Amino acid sequence: QLVIEAMRPAGAGQLHEAFLRLKAKLQAEGLFDADRKREIPPRPSVIGVVTSLSAAALHDVLTALKRRVPHIPVVLAPSPVQGVDAPASLVSALKALQTVPEVEVILLVRGGGSIEDLWAFNDESLAHAIVASRVPVVVGVGHETDVTIADFCADLRAPTPTAAAELCALERQTDLDQLRRSKLGLSALLCIDKRSEEQTSELQS
Repeated sequence: QLVIEAMRPAGAGQLHEAFLRLKAKLQAEGLFDADRKREIPPRPSVIGVVTSLSAAALHDVLTALKRRVPHIPVVLAPSPVQGVDAPASLVSALKALQTVPEVEVILLVRGGGSIEDLWAFNDESLAHAIVASRVPVVVGVGHETDVTIADFCADLRAPTPTAAAELCALERQTDLDQLRRSKLGLSALLCIDKRSEEQTSELQS
């Protein structure tokens, strides 16, 4: 015989319920509305990054940025990405980057983990800080299947930290290819103009 006097969800059950409650609240407040989200500048002057100095995500992001846009400076605002103090620190790091006038996009990133590991990104104060940011925020937290409140608030949600780096600016090679095509087009026009001038000179003579 088994007599049960009380029951409660075990493991991540309570955290998941808290996540759903906060998600519903912030959604009702309009923090997730698509029409308030800003476009990511294709060629930012400076890229800001918020993550932990010891996070593998930092290496992944810096490697991707160096490969794609080595000419764009990066400003790092370090912060713990998990633990009791992480939410307040992440908010402070976001605000610190906004004091740098040249920063035109901010990447808020960390690698994968359990729901407990990622819980700092389900913080209400962080959600409001992302929405209140003066510059667009790209959030890349965890793996593709991980979803946090910060993802819903972001101007752009990336499935991974590396993807966040890839989405924050046009690749330099894209611009170089466009310049090359423009050069070829101008050269062709100059050749046509030169031939026209030669033909005109022949007719006049």
